[in-house]
Amino acid sequence: MRYNRHDYFRYQFEPHLPATFRLQLNNEEKKLSNEGQCEILDISTGGAKFFAFFDLPVRSEKLALQLIFTIHEHVFEIIGNVAWKKADERGFHYGFDFDEGQQVDAIIIDELKHYTRKMKEAE
Repeated sequence: MRYNRHDYFRYQFEPHLPATFRLQLNNEEKKLSNEGQCEILDISTGGAKFFAFFDLPVRSEKLALQLIFTIHEHVFEIIGNVAWKKADERGFHYGFDFDEGQQVDAIIIDELKHYTRKMKEAE
């Protein structure tokens, strides 16, 4: 099997990580929607999978998504796009791709290290 350098490691949250999202029109910070609730199921340095009750647009050129969540003690506000959507009986599962310009790789990895240590100590 060939290694794909675009594949990222994925950290699965159990329990799921509470988060919020906002839609952003035409990449303008002034044009943000109200917050919606969601749960992050897993995360990598390039994106996340999350669950929400709302039916969001996929790969919209006019709308971006701002995902807001906290890992350990760091609050992330990451802009990106919904790459895919899958409906189930409770709501929708989404794939979220971080925008390339967001330099969050090292911070996510560092905060996940602290988060996993904290979770192991709590067991």
